[in-house]
Amino acid sequence: MYAEIMSILTYLIIAAVVVFASIKLSDYVDLLDKKTNLSGALLGGILLAAVTSLPELFTSISSTLFINKNSFVLGNILGSNIFNMCLFFIPYAFFFGKLATSKVNKSHLLSLLFMGLMYVTVVVAGFVFNFNHILWGWFNPLSILIVAIYALAILKTPKTEESEDKDEVESKLSVKKIAVLFALFAVLLIAMSIGITYHTDWIVKTFGFGETFGGALFLGVATSLPELTSTINLCKKKNFNAAYGNILGSCVFNFIILSFSDILSFNCGPLYVMDQSSFLLIIAAAIALLVLVPTILMSIFAKTKKTALFRIIYLGAGLVVVGSYIAFLILSNINLGLSFAPFGG
Repeated sequence: MYAEIMSILTYLIIAAVVVFASIKLSDYVDLLDKKTNLSGALLGGILLAAVTSLPELFTSISSTLFINKNSFVLGNILGSNIFNMCLFFIPYAFFFGKLATSKVNKSHLLSLLFMGLMYVTVVVAGFVFNFNHILWGWFNPLSILIVAIYALAILKTPKTEESEDKDEVESKLSVKKIAVLFALFAVLLIAMSIGITYHTDWIVKTFGFGETFGGALFLGVATSLPELTSTINLCKKKNFNAAYGNILGSCVFNFIILSFSDILSFNCGPLYVMDQSSFLLIIAAAIALLVLVPTILMSIFAKTKKTALFRIIYLGAGLVVVGSYIAFLILSNINLGLSFAPFGG
């Protein structure tokens, strides 16, 4: 009993540190956004998104290099993405009043476009290339295309925005000190990400859980905490550009993790192998993207959003995204008898 209590207590302590580090990172991103002319889309979509996606990166590396099970990677990344898209429910449902009076950058539409292109690439890699064995050894050439799309997304992300659009902020910290503190907390988050991976293995062995169940319950929650925490914190600060950028940027960055894992999966076989769960995750993502596009369009172009109709639209869109994720969780435990080789084997 002592070992069980200690394993859970240690897990909660590590998770608390992850939450604390995520809050500090989003605080420093908000300060950088307000004290410089760097765009919120850049800070949230690239800088913060990359850091908060580090748990997924280290989990994927562990799956491919250490336990030789890259089947975990595709589900982990696609599952993380649909969970991230569910985070739009937070500003839509709980911060609508602040969102209705805020400006949102047009670059988020490009992020949605690039994310859609990456999903299409993964589908083609899974259904066409893998089933026809058009591979370079273990490596799928479409992983290169994913990297190219990500590079284009970075190039198209606005690097600066007009200073007069920034809210005034009182802080004695200089930009240099803020950057240093951001780097330090990023290192802390990396350390906790590595620690939570090994600690989950300890919990699974201590309680005798199955690896899939234990990983989904303990590792899945822990790797989603940075995005969840930073999104809530940024919405509280009315920095929806950085919040949107963090959510969408994390989704886009996760696809880079897929490409990186593909390179490292030389002992595991093909990475882009579709099963029922992966297929359902892609369907859920397609539904989420379809309902998110009009709401982001309204966030950008609508002159006034503070009406009952807009509140209903935003809330409805958030519920649809969350509902698609819940539907995945239910259907993935039912054998639907789906065929995953439409182009022949």
